[in-house]
Amino acid sequence: MSEQLLPNDNFRIEILQSAEALREVAGDWDALWRRSAITMPTTQAEPAALWIEQFAAAQRVHLITVRQGDRMVGALPLVGRKLGRMVPVGDLSLNPWSANGELLVDEEVDKHAVIGKIADAVCAVPWPLLWFEMAPYQAGAWTKLAEQIARRGGHVDVRHGFTIGRVSLDLPFEAFMAGRSKNLRRSIRRDLGRLEAEGPVELRLFDHMRPDEVGEVMQRAFAVEDSGWKGEEGTSVLKTPGMFDFYRRQAEVFARQGCLRVAFLECGGRAIAFEMGWFGKGVYHSVKVGYDEDYRKFGPGHLLRARLIELGCADPELHFVDFQGPLNQALRVWITETYSIGRLAICPPRRVSRALWTGIKAARHLSHSFRHAASWVG
Repeated sequence: MSEQLLPNDNFRIEILQSAEALREVAGDWDALWRRSAITMPTTQAEPAALWIEQFAAAQRVHLITVRQGDRMVGALPLVGRKLGRMVPVGDLSLNPWSANGELLVDEEVDKHAVIGKIADAVCAVPWPLLWFEMAPYQAGAWTKLAEQIARRGGHVDVRHGFTIGRVSLDLPFEAFMAGRSKNLRRSIRRDLGRLEAEGPVELRLFDHMRPDEVGEVMQRAFAVEDSGWKGEEGTSVLKTPGMFDFYRRQAEVFARQGCLRVAFLECGGRAIAFEMGWFGKGVYHSVKVGYDEDYRKFGPGHLLRARLIELGCADPELHFVDFQGPLNQALRVWITETYSIGRLAICPPRRVSRALWTGIKAARHLSHSFRHAASWVG
């Protein structure tokens, strides 16, 4: 099901209201993704539809699209949720499990006009507020969208959330490692030597799987994660209902596209560390990692990271590794650049939205959720 708003010049806005409606325009959506600056393959149509079915099946779906003639030139996927368990808001179709929502803008057309049309649609969303918990608010398209909404009388506020690290792969591996700390280089040599004394050390890559092979490989990978602290706390993929099936279905999509990688570091035939990720437009996105706690003293995560970066530096089609999640000390020693993710709140230029915006600002004495919200809506 979709609804069409009134056309303006040669652009028109269409709102898709379900995962199935998204699948019906998958060819156009994916062509837009290819022409956009977004590299995450999870923001293509089928992975985004899977996310909606997994995490927002009972929520309102409002996928903003912009067309110029028959060509889709912009998109912003929104789903409903509750802020502080009370206030209905719209958010992007992403969460810490999987990032499947982004602002897509065709790089080959008038981006200013496209973002303007998306801003028009944002001002008419069915929620009083938009509350994006994880938006790359410093990216060019996002800053332009914020400017356009402000020009229409809306309010936009942002608070930094966390930093994500990236690794440039444009240097030869030896030159890249020369730029790392002496402590890291020394620990890699030492840990590899100690691990090789335990048994043969091998990197195994699964880059060209058929979809029917994905489940078995992923079961082995997530068993490594489940053997550690996440398994003990019940937060691993295998301990979270429905999550393994979600990742398997998503990975099957990428196996068909040839952009899936599952890597294992093995010692004596035993998987002691793994990493799962996707390739998109010259960027390798590291999605899930884990290691066997029994081998913690050998630094298996760093050893696997070093080998994967070495492979990336030798691949002329790869330019970056994106670590996706919050930057931590283990990743900090590898990065060459960073970008920011933050909470982006949008108040459309409507009376009820402004009243709620003002109320949240004044509600510091209410629940913790609203005190938290009021602390940065200024």
